[in-house]
Amino acid sequence: MVDVPAAMDRHLEVLRCRSDGSLIIGASRLTGRYWTGSLWHFQDPSVAPHVEQCTAGVQTEAGIADLQLVNDNQLIVASDSGAVEMWQLSEEGESFQALWYSYAHDSTAHTISVAPDTNTAVSGGADATIKIWDLETKLAMKTLKAHTDTIWCICCNPMDKHVFLSCAQDGRALMWDTRKEKAACSLGKGVIGGVPTCITWSPNRQTDVTIGCETGEVIMLE
Repeated sequence: MVDVPAAMDRHLEVLRCRSDGSLIIGASRLTGRYWTGSLWHFQDPSVAPHVEQCTAGVQTEAGIADLQLVNDNQLIVASDSGAVEMWQLSEEGESFQALWYSYAHDSTAHTISVAPDTNTAVSGGADATIKIWDLETKLAMKTLKAHTDTIWCICCNPMDKHVFLSCAQDGRALMWDTRKEKAACSLGKGVIGGVPTCITWSPNRQTDVTIGCETGEVIMLE
């Protein structure tokens, strides 16, 4: 196993399971004035987060805000530095390698989601912008602006690469379709009573949306 960090960072930000049942953890900690982070792989999730029993681990230059699996061996990370980063886990699962990164957001990149074609990703951040990424060219193809405050969550439709959801500190939840001239439409007008902090599609009906708010309220929309 390649050298791993000596300790697990205090804040466990993200957990993702691979198809073989192993676990990826994204973690962060505040060191002085700055956040640092780490990525971990546990072949046996039951031993997490014990560092001495991890399969792989690597320190990152900034805190991990979010991560998604592109496939079983590649993951895309949204970081506190505003960067979007692509990492590769070796076939043996024993080391991480940084493939590329891009500082597309002016502040923390809080959220990232991968479209079902796995060639497109969508990120959102504290700069209130949404970036649409071409993962083959490693470029942000488009910047979308409709929110006026920090974007907390983005969720791509699992069946349609052109459609995704976003929610933000401005109190709005939006549905986007990049094929349409007016890309965003508002969801839950008059229903959302607090700041929406997470949003997802129903696994059973891909037109149904569930929103979670900072008040603890859960809103289901059809």
